[in-house]
Amino acid sequence: MPLSMVNAGEPFTIKRIGGKEEVKRHLEELGFVVGGVVTVVSEINGSLIVNVKESRVAIGKDMASKINNGFYTDRLPSEADLMEKYATSRNTIRNALDALYNQGVIKRVQGSGCFVNRPLHGRKNVINMANKVGFKALGADFSLKSKVLKLEVIPAGKEISGYLGCSEEDSVYRVQRLRFNEDEVFSLEDAYYLKSIVPYLFKEACEQSIFKFIEEVYGIDIRSGDEYISVHELTQAEAQASESNVGQAVMSIEEINYLKNDIAFNYSRTYYFRKDFTAYFHIGNYLR
Repeated sequence: MPLSMVNAGEPFTIKRIGGKEEVKRHLEELGFVVGGVVTVVSEINGSLIVNVKESRVAIGKDMASKINNGFYTDRLPSEADLMEKYATSRNTIRNALDALYNQGVIKRVQGSGCFVNRPLHGRKNVINMANKVGFKALGADFSLKSKVLKLEVIPAGKEISGYLGCSEEDSVYRVQRLRFNEDEVFSLEDAYYLKSIVPYLFKEACEQSIFKFIEEVYGIDIRSGDEYISVHELTQAEAQASESNVGQAVMSIEEINYLKNDIAFNYSRTYYFRKDFTAYFHIGNYLR
């Protein structure tokens, strides 16, 4: 379908780009690449105003999807092959590969290329914590089912407003979920979302990846997060909700997540119960 026939406000995936080479190169610099997502904002006298996601983001997401789906299992195609596949420049490909490397999805071997990252010692249930849109396993399929225990709108209060930088009276969604992997209790999550940014949540959305839902439905661009890992002893209420023992020691991860303008919109604390669970972080010393 030509771009001129696309309905305003609806996102569409770019399938083909025509025209002369210099025109295609210019469009690429603006972010128009095969696999990218474009949304027509408005039309004025036959001219279109559009919003297009960065090409490196579209390409990076496509390669990450192929890795998660097992299409790429070892060595990635060369930069030249990727340039031909995505009809884009070397810089764009390198930027996409940089994003995958910084999130620990791939590793680089000098003189050999880029390879899919694999868990240490072949461990199972290794979760890449750098991903902000749903859990992603490192080197293996991983899926979670969620049981929603609480879904309510409440005032942020003193504690949550301190984390999110809002007023105590601001409304937040509180979502408490028990999450399962292979019918075994995996985690207990208590999460809070600013209602001014996430205007509506419902039970069915909370049974899936909430981040994926709010990105796709509300166009929220989740860019970064702060994570704090500690050991926590379950309270009576937490033990009852997870069918565990009071005082049981579990791994706790607290998160504050931010939009691209560094506005905090979500705080969560999650307790993990699987003994064979490993949290993976890729850390770079970028100040050297």
